[in-house]
Amino acid sequence: MNQPQLFKWGITLTLVMSLLSGCGTATPTPIVLPPEPASNELPQPIPQVIVPQPTAIRTATVGPFSAASVTPTPTAGTITPAPSATLKPPIDRPFLMRIDRISVIVGRGTLLQGRVANGTLPSNASIEILDAQNNVISPTLLAILIANTVRDQVTVGDYASILVAGVQATDLAPGMLLAEAGEYDSYEEALQQLQ
Repeated sequence: MNQPQLFKWGITLTLVMSLLSGCGTATPTPIVLPPEPASNELPQPIPQVIVPQPTAIRTATVGPFSAASVTPTPTAGTITPAPSATLKPPIDRPFLMRIDRISVIVGRGTLLQGRVANGTLPSNASIEILDAQNNVISPTLLAILIANTVRDQVTVGDYASILVAGVQATDLAPGMLLAEAGEYDSYEEALQQLQ
């Protein structure tokens, strides 16, 4: 056994003997540890493991990035997609949010909840709801809430609750899109901006 293990056992035995001595059946005896032998040996170095870098593989992908827009990075061994020339960054696009939940607040209006996919919506903006049949509903924006706190605006990534009036909750369904008024011509066009 090495010295740390002997030390642990020594403490344990001393403790047990002390407990037994309280019962009057044994007396504690100190345990003397042998001195650590002097050694001229140096500690062994920790072995290092070298992990090979993965190689870049060019494959065709489905979505906004084609195989031609994927550029391998030889030093890091990873594939970095080139940004799309046709789509702006989500923060620069017009406001768009997929409706996940619909609730009715009696006496106030209809609450639409979802995560903001594109753009920023100020509390004084005009909005519209697009459905899969390309129907457009134009409710009145009453309030913007995040975590039950009224906000002046919401932006990309926020999980928002948008309180609206002028629309019945029975006319709405999850999956519809809440958009800034006049920014999207059809449901399909807005849906492509979610990708």
